[in-house]
Amino acid sequence: MNVLLVDDQKAIVDSLKNGIRWDKLPVGQVYTACSAKEAKLVLMNFVVDVLVSDIEMPEEDGLSLCGWAKDKFPGIECIFLTSHAEFDYAREAIKMGGFDYILQPVRYEEVEKTLLKVWDKIRNNKRILQIMDSQKAVMEQSNHILETMLAKAAREKSEDANQIFRHFHEIFRSEYENCSIHLSLIQIVRWKKITNIWSEKLVSLVFCNVLEELFSLQKGKVGIVCQPEDRYWIFLVIENRKVTRELMGNYLKTFYAFIDENMDFSIALYPESLEATPEDNNFYAAYRRLTGRLLHNTDRKKGILLEDIDAPEKSADENSIDMAIRFVKKNLNKNISRTEVAEHVHLNEEYFSRLFRQQTGATFKDFVLSEKMNEAKTLLAHSRLSIGIIASKIGYDNFSHFSKMFKKMTNLTPQEYRKEYQK
Repeated sequence: MNVLLVDDQKAIVDSLKNGIRWDKLPVGQVYTACSAKEAKLVLMNFVVDVLVSDIEMPEEDGLSLCGWAKDKFPGIECIFLTSHAEFDYAREAIKMGGFDYILQPVRYEEVEKTLLKVWDKIRNNKRILQIMDSQKAVMEQSNHILETMLAKAAREKSEDANQIFRHFHEIFRSEYENCSIHLSLIQIVRWKKITNIWSEKLVSLVFCNVLEELFSLQKGKVGIVCQPEDRYWIFLVIENRKVTRELMGNYLKTFYAFIDENMDFSIALYPESLEATPEDNNFYAAYRRLTGRLLHNTDRKKGILLEDIDAPEKSADENSIDMAIRFVKKNLNKNISRTEVAEHVHLNEEYFSRLFRQQTGATFKDFVLSEKMNEAKTLLAHSRLSIGIIASKIGYDNFSHFSKMFKKMTNLTPQEYRKEYQK
């Protein structure tokens, strides 16, 4: 740390500079000044961590100098020298943000002890700032970190995924008394409107904002990664001591209800709680559990889906429509007809048409078109396949017809969409 000594009597300044055992202190540079004006020049031109100033000086006193220094350099610490032991001086010094005050005539040993104490405070403040900067950087990069963990887990590199997770967890232990990271998977199981104008970034922003608002009292921080097929991996960093299982459950119910009531899509929420102790954290195991739970949701049920909760049984008609939807999704590369799908689910064609619209809010034709275009958008965004091959993969033999229908649905040509997404 660097120290500035200020006193209107040069003899006192020289005495302090020569009498204090600076080599025994964590001090880099010692500057001197004999007035507030000189002190301000030093402060404006050099980095100073501690201002040691006499209170009573002509023209401008030490209290005023400290106030000015605190305003210009918020991190500076002030130690006052005074020949008065009155409480008013001490009170005013503390009010001005002073670290301590020392009675004159000064004893060098007392100054040394005070400088050591102020160094502890400065070092701790710098450490806090470094941690905050580190946490800020981590949160800015959190999505990339989570994406890396997911990629490792998907390739079954369990130890690599867990190691990254443990390091990530460690970053927040200084900010939280009992840091906990909760992992969840969100799946968009159904769109309520035929024309989907929601981008992945917009959906992610909604999820992030709603969760951070809900967990604001627990200092919640949210990271999110979107994967194909409308899957969103969420991690929530919170103060575990402030969250009971009941509260967590209520917050998740509130989150689900908000999305279900206000958004243009329905979701399945798969929550997984990870314990706060790093040694117990097993990101890979949680990843496998959530992925398995999603894959077992073959009927694409919406709701909060926990391992120990059975979803209510559906009627035969509801199961038939779900079966039809799965059949469509598996055969997007074909030009399947309403007749063919109705026969597949063993329903009368006209009844199937009415039931399909009642269950999904869309005509069968519009639904098939929407699914084909959503698949095209995924392939355009996440593959290097040519647009002609993408068209054939969703059942279009005529490239120009595909481009025309794609632009009708998205207001962009396939080329424009791929370019826009890659930005």
